[in-house]
Amino acid sequence: MPGAEHLRDCDILIDLLKEQKAKGKIYAAVCASPAVVLQAKDLIDTAGHTCYPAPGFRSTMKDPVDTDVVVQENVATSKGPGTSLKFALSLGEMLYGKEMADQIATQMLVVR
Repeated sequence: MPGAEHLRDCDILIDLLKEQKAKGKIYAAVCASPAVVLQAKDLIDTAGHTCYPAPGFRSTMKDPVDTDVVVQENVATSKGPGTSLKFALSLGEMLYGKEMADQIATQMLVVR
């Protein structure tokens, strides 16, 4: 995916992501980027994350899971555009708590 490759090759972005990781702050990726960016740049320490379900991406991940969204500690990953709403609500929960994320989901008529 050219977009993910461009992100992977952006030194400024990679430096920012490494800083987020070092400080224990939240960072996330969706679609091909968990594999092409986070895994390739050693920004995922644990197995069990998700990415776009193409074999070329999944084969680079440490024990990938077939789940729409994965949150482990301060890292969130998601499969792709179709899972972006679940991904956004998960990020909201990481930042503001489950109660706030549930309130937003309810107002948006989303079943969590």
